[in-house]
Amino acid sequence: MTPPGEELQRAVWDLGQWGARWALTEPRPEELDPALLLWWMHRRINLDLLPRQRVVVQFNFQGRRRKTLWLVFEPGDASVCRDDPGFDVDLLVTADIAAFYHVWLGRITLAEVMDQGLVQIDGPPALIRAFPRWLQLSKFADVVRGSVTAKLNPTR
Repeated sequence: MTPPGEELQRAVWDLGQWGARWALTEPRPEELDPALLLWWMHRRINLDLLPRQRVVVQFNFQGRRRKTLWLVFEPGDASVCRDDPGFDVDLLVTADIAAFYHVWLGRITLAEVMDQGLVQIDGPPALIRAFPRWLQLSKFADVVRGSVTAKLNPTR
């Protein structure tokens, strides 16, 4: 990247952090788009931690916008499929779409929504244990998490 591009990238990052801290509000039900969420997620998969074989994860999103989608993990690659990719499903994630948005944004952990029964993962135990490590949350999740914590525990 050129020096002007690097400088602009820093400015965009700063604006994104500001927005995550001060302007990011609770998504309205009509804004909870399962396909968009998986698109964002697939761009943040920790590819180095994926198994060497293909892994197919089927997502059955519940809520106002019910949708079934798939993430297909190949060594070094992650893809979103709107239609059944035709491979055996290795993991089945049944999730409340709002809860999964909150996980992605960093407002709550995957373990917490699973404990609340809002997300269930079925499949081989080794893949279930590995799945959370594959997911890298939104680039602004730490900022959102800090903002939520600050709102819950104000210092003033």
